[in-house]
Amino acid sequence: MGPRMTLHSALATVLAVLALAGTGRADPAREILDRRKTLDDTTRHWDDRHVRMTFKITDRRGSDRNRELELYERREAGDERKTIVFFLAPAEVKGTGFLAYTHPGKPAEQWLYLPELKRVRQITAHSRNESFVGTDLTYHDLDLLNEMGSWTESDAGATLKGEEVVGGTPCHQIEYAPHREDIGYKRVLLWLGKEDLMPRRVEFWEDAAEPKKRIVQSDIRPVGTVPVAYRVEVETPATGSKTAIDSSDVQFDLKLEPELFEQRYLERGGR
Repeated sequence: MGPRMTLHSALATVLAVLALAGTGRADPAREILDRRKTLDDTTRHWDDRHVRMTFKITDRRGSDRNRELELYERREAGDERKTIVFFLAPAEVKGTGFLAYTHPGKPAEQWLYLPELKRVRQITAHSRNESFVGTDLTYHDLDLLNEMGSWTESDAGATLKGEEVVGGTPCHQIEYAPHREDIGYKRVLLWLGKEDLMPRRVEFWEDAAEPKKRIVQSDIRPVGTVPVAYRVEVETPATGSKTAIDSSDVQFDLKLEPELFEQRYLERGGR
């Protein structure tokens, strides 16, 4: 009887261990994010794109300023991206150019061309938190928004917090706990549409009672097989300022030449 009970206990222990091991799989958030990444790499994949954008910047007093620009972007191997922006209006920013090389797992390389100075200025670690041409987005925010889609667990742990409706769309709410110091935020909250896995809201949090930045995407329409958010609203709760971004003339896979994404093109003010 004794040996038989010992064998039975041993089998029960093994089964219990296997059951616990089964519960140790990745958080459902990572499974959702992996599905989104697969879509972006396959049926929703694009090699390059062009977008015209209008920025409406509203300060805490309700005063508005506008910006018009053209953006070109090219995807490279290994989730690298190259982006170049040319400002078209108003006169105070016309001719300003911005170039960024986004690198997964580390800060982007970024340059700004200022026509009044006739020189290209590199965005350094000390200037990454400056406002991007007066908007509610910093150079650092631009980098994170471009890079987030390729984050792995080594970049930021992901946890599914539940479900919430954003702008009428049921969403997965996912919390990122950044592991990399250069991400710069304590946590990042992401709301992904349950059906299309498109971001509806992103919040960057520090040690405060409200997010440092809140970004909401809406008016999502397909361009071919690619869903596009034609409206983006960025809010800085602490200052009460907002930036509304409206997109138009969205085009994909134009076979943009690699030479367009070089510093010498910044001085041309447009393609």
